Amino acid sequence: MEKFDFDAIILKPNDNVGTAIRPLKRYTEIILKLKKQLINFEIKDNIKLCHKFSLSKIRKGDKIIKYGEIIGVAIDDIQSGNLVHIHNIQSLHHNSKEFLG
Repeated sequence: MEKFDFDAIILKPNDNVGTAIRPLKRYTEIILKLKKQLINFEIKDNIKLCHKFSLSKIRKGDKIIKYGEIIGVAIDDIQSGNLVHIHNIQSLHHNSKEFLG
């Protein structure tokens, strides 16, 4: 198994969310990877493996961008380092609550 020297990735330069590649604990400093650059960053929530977190403040109504694509809209303000998930975004592709049952 490959060991990484970073904790999360930014998939495209214009993304406003990062993705955890391991579980992250709240109030810890992590290392983000964007292409070949490593960036120090503070996480404010517990983030599960493969879950998203905000790279900067996202205001209610702002677009959520991952993979360089708009994947949803914030339904609440989201502070930098906070979890970005179905409790604070609305998918543009389906009704998340309806999808999850």
